[in-house]
Amino acid sequence: MQPALPGTYVHLLIDVVQRWDISIEQLLKSTKIQAEQLQQTFWYVDFIEFNRLLENAERLTHEPALGIYLGLQMTVSCHGSVGMAAMVSKNLGEALSVMEQFIGMRCAALKPRLDIEGDIAYLYLDQPLPEYRLNQTGLIFMMLGFVQMSKALTGQDLSGWIEFDFAQPEYFERIQSELPTKFVFNQSVNRLVFPKQHLEFGLVMADPMIARLAREQCKRDINQLSIKLGEKNQTSLLVKELLFDEVQGFFKLNEVAEKLNISERTLQRQLSAEGTTFLKLQDEVRKKHAKLLLNNEKNSIEQVAIQLGYSETSQFTRAFKRWMKMTPKNYQMIVKNKLL
Repeated sequence: MQPALPGTYVHLLIDVVQRWDISIEQLLKSTKIQAEQLQQTFWYVDFIEFNRLLENAERLTHEPALGIYLGLQMTVSCHGSVGMAAMVSKNLGEALSVMEQFIGMRCAALKPRLDIEGDIAYLYLDQPLPEYRLNQTGLIFMMLGFVQMSKALTGQDLSGWIEFDFAQPEYFERIQSELPTKFVFNQSVNRLVFPKQHLEFGLVMADPMIARLAREQCKRDINQLSIKLGEKNQTSLLVKELLFDEVQGFFKLNEVAEKLNISERTLQRQLSAEGTTFLKLQDEVRKKHAKLLLNNEKNSIEQVAIQLGYSETSQFTRAFKRWMKMTPKNYQMIVKNKLL
């Protein structure tokens, strides 16, 4: 199945091209998108179709800088339930992590990736599928959109710059004065670069309880999308996201099956068809969260073991040695030395 993007992107494009008196009918002409779809609350547009729609909009408006105008108008709500979950997160770092997690699950062709090196944070926009790549207009739209959303979420300017893996467009000098951040072209990757300390910016609408509920809604929406698209290998990914909660810890097989509205036997059968089991996925998630928790030197090994659902610290230590070929204590020492 081809990757898909939220229909809200189409709504944003419609709003922006109206500045050039382009009607909805003109924009959607020669595409597979029906006007009735615009009335739906939960719909997605084919990835290639959206690229085609961007090209059509540029042709109709005669504006090669359309991606910049789209990015400047990007709002958190454009990302649907993922945007809502980001909006009520604790701080910018948590909000970007939510988007990294769920946008990548929702669309295999676009993978936001947050990385930190020293005092600098990098938000990459990876495109792992060569046959499904955003054109330059789409890349500018997405990357500038992240800057605009960050400012809206925190109420503060995000100092830094955006790097693009293509040459500076001819129109750029004409419009660069309207930009809220610096663009750097001819780079090897597409990424947003900013000080790591910005990740601690608190969000205007932070709400821990609503944040948890919003993340659960994201998972349900992704499951619904997977079913709608008929994707075959999404069960494992969904289970890994559903079996752990930051507050409640790990859920059992029957609890995850209930979240997916299927029986335990059906869930086991689907996982088996994908070459895995519930216990294997649980082990993968424990490994992932063990590393994340141990990266924070404030967390003791005993605390991490409890949070990961181990009744004894020794059980956790044995599991960690199996995963990483070292003890949790040695891992924390290595992490600490890297930060010095």
